[in-house]
Amino acid sequence: MRIHFTRADLARTYLADGPDPLWELVNSLQLLQGRFGRTVFGPWRSLLADDLHRANLIGSVRKRLFPVAPHASYFPDLLNPAEAALGAEEGIDAVLHTSRHRLSTEISRLAGGPGTGSWLADLAAGRARSLAELGSALHDYHRWAIEPYWNQLHTWVDSDLTMRRQAVRDGGIDRLLDSFRPMMLWRNPVLEVPGHPSNRDVHLGGRGLRLVPSYFCWFHPITIFDLDLPQVVVYPVEHHPNWLLAQPWRSGNPALVRLLGDTRAAVLRATHGGYTTTELSQRVGVSLAAISHHTGILRGAGLITSRRKATTMLHTLSSLGASLLRHGHENARDRPT
Repeated sequence: MRIHFTRADLARTYLADGPDPLWELVNSLQLLQGRFGRTVFGPWRSLLADDLHRANLIGSVRKRLFPVAPHASYFPDLLNPAEAALGAEEGIDAVLHTSRHRLSTEISRLAGGPGTGSWLADLAAGRARSLAELGSALHDYHRWAIEPYWNQLHTWVDSDLTMRRQAVRDGGIDRLLDSFRPMMLWRNPVLEVPGHPSNRDVHLGGRGLRLVPSYFCWFHPITIFDLDLPQVVVYPVEHHPNWLLAQPWRSGNPALVRLLGDTRAAVLRATHGGYTTTELSQRVGVSLAAISHHTGILRGAGLITSRRKATTMLHTLSSLGASLLRHGHENARDRPT
């Protein structure tokens, strides 16, 4: 796939503020059906399967969500409305208020599996019962598959956004688009998506492009089907096999978090005892690029020291950093409950 930009498109290209709940929902359904990414998502699948069985939702997911969001090159664009940027509730509400014409157009493209054809036909016709069943299935699935893991998803998406925003600061949208190599190749004015199943050309025509990072996106960036809609590219962020592990380094003094930000405060706390860049990445649960970014800022502020040890960089608290953590801990301990 090739996406063609004009100067107006470059001016209107932007990053999403964080993970999109409905894109994560739809992408996770693809993972659930496809069984790929076992090293990263195997534990999540096992936990989710147990939860869905206990909640008696396996049938709903298989009969209502798999047919409408199949593991295939096409699923309806209406499942990913712009309103989802406001939250899952707003996004699902927008899905349920899709016009009948659009329902008919997009749902009719689905093949459907055994026993699902008549339900998809009712959904395409906008019948109230089918829409209510879809809404209920989306709400239930989001509650069990996405909501419990939202903080972890946010951590990895925020890590990616830190790197992308730095690219914008360094060289504008041109540098941002170039930062996606090798998953996307920027040769001004064309952004090529080599792994995309479609071989088509998309001309933005002044509409710009929204770039959405997604943790549940796996093989390659994905796009919407309808060329006339506002264009979106959803791209995979870095994945980590231990992404489901708890993140103890994110608890602590709220004042320190307000001063440094959640991730940077977590990095400062995790540095206690001395750790390499790779070890900090594993302890905090963010990418190597994000750790390098945050340790650079903490080092510049005099809160940590870094020294090279063979081929690795070892980070330790400075006396100022240790004092800041100690003072923050004492203040948190003395606060009335």
